[in-house]
Amino acid sequence: MPTYHEVLGVREDASRREVNAAYRRLAKKYHPDVAGGDAAIFQQVTEAYNALTIRGQRQQTPEVARPVDPAPRQAPNPPPRPGFLRRRAYLMLAFAAFVLGLFLLDRGDGIHAAFRPGLLVAGGLAILFSAGFFASRRREYAGLSDALEQAVLAVLRFFLDIVMRVYMALLFVFAVVALLALVNWLEAFWKW
Repeated sequence: MPTYHEVLGVREDASRREVNAAYRRLAKKYHPDVAGGDAAIFQQVTEAYNALTIRGQRQQTPEVARPVDPAPRQAPNPPPRPGFLRRRAYLMLAFAAFVLGLFLLDRGDGIHAAFRPGLLVAGGLAILFSAGFFASRRREYAGLSDALEQAVLAVLRFFLDIVMRVYMALLFVFAVVALLALVNWLEAFWKW
């Protein structure tokens, strides 16, 4: 299979001007609209010309000199991703909820003023929401209501996890007690 340079009839180190001149000469000779033109040869000439005029492709052989996509260029400073900003905003929301919870707990404990159980409950809930916001900070949120829903779900998952751990511990203790009772019963049965 001839190389692109051989198809155009130019040297391997031919300049772009020489490649252009060779292409024009061969196009006039083999173009299908010209009398005596050959479409197959013209297609080879056009492919060779295109391959040799693409920047960085001029010195390659036909097996390697296939058109390739140039590397995508990136902006020097790409704009920040909206998801990243949204996650940072909800991380700040978690911090703000924690500070609000501490403030409410401080105001409701009765040291500075009268004891207010409502403020204590609100402060505790704010701190729980803060933990929920922090636990789900890497998730993409559609809005504030979605973030609040995910915070509530994170808190519920946390409590459910604690309940399940306590349940499993109690189940293990019950299984040990039942096994000891069975051993005692079998021991008493064999002695009888």
